[in-house]
Amino acid sequence: NLAKDLKQGHLENHFKKYPSFHMARVMYNKSDGKSRGYGFVSLLDAKDCAKAIREMDQSWLGSRPIKVKLSEWKDRDWKEVQKKNKYEKSRKMKGW
Repeated sequence: NLAKDLKQGHLENHFKKYPSFHMARVMYNKSDGKSRGYGFVSLLDAKDCAKAIREMDQSWLGSRPIKVKLSEWKDRDWKEVQKKNKYEKSRKMKGW
C-alpha cells in the first residue's frame, strides 16, 4: 500500500532505525517505470522484524498509511526450496 510517488530512499529511511536493517526495495513496472504500490524490507534479526511489524504497520509513509507484514513468499522457507529442487531434479531425469 505504498504511494505511487514513493521512492526507494523513502522506504529505506523509514526502516533504518532498526539495527538489523539490511535493505529495502520498492517494486516498479518494467514497462513504464512506475511504482507497483508495494515493496520489501529485509531485517536480519527476528526480534527487530517483530518490532517493525508492530510499530510500523499502519504508520504513515508519504501520503498513505502502509501495511507491514511477513512475506508470504514460500521460496524463502528452506523446506519449500528443498521440495522444489527435488521436483526439478525428477523432471530432468524423466526428460520433461
